[in-house]
Amino acid sequence: MSRSELGDFAGAAMYFSRLTPLYADQRWNFVETSMVKMQAHCLKRLHQKDDYVKVLLHLLARSAAQKRSSMVPRVKYPSGTNVERDSRKDDLTWLNDDFVNTEGFLTELIAYSDQLPQNISVSMWQYFDNVVLEPYLRHYPDKDGFQLRLCIGHLLEDDLHVDQVKVRLLSESSGQSAEVWLESEGSLRLRRGINKIWLDTNVGCARSFSAKLC
Repeated sequence: MSRSELGDFAGAAMYFSRLTPLYADQRWNFVETSMVKMQAHCLKRLHQKDDYVKVLLHLLARSAAQKRSSMVPRVKYPSGTNVERDSRKDDLTWLNDDFVNTEGFLTELIAYSDQLPQNISVSMWQYFDNVVLEPYLRHYPDKDGFQLRLCIGHLLEDDLHVDQVKVRLLSESSGQSAEVWLESEGSLRLRRGINKIWLDTNVGCARSFSAKLC
């Protein structure tokens, strides 16, 4: 019987925190992920809010990285050859070992983060893919300003409710500094897959800018 089943959540959390890196070094991803989930359970029972959120963020980042790597085209070999059969077997092993099911964890993280005394900033590049700001301006016919469309690949199972998306455009003109902020209109929901979001500003654009996502 495990420590967590006996109610020793502190001992179990420490045990998993020490043992998990060993499996990570050996690339036993499925075992490592299972232990991270059990570690998160123990931290939640111990009301260690900061550590619990950090473990969930780590778990979601691993899940996103797995899904991102699974979209990379695999090398194809001639059908029926020994190389093709071995490659197919390796693919099945690789997919099973790397599979990370995080359904419900993003929703849990968002709900639980309201209890934290301070904000935690994380890089969006760890959790999203194919983040592209399209360079084609759409001007308003009856007022100043323009729109740009942002594409975001949402990799995780749960929908993500977002209060607002902002993009900062920085001027590339030498010797001059200027910036333009574009924002989404109201809250939105990101679903798994490619999401396209129109961003607005009431500032006119007469120079070249580079984008910074916020």
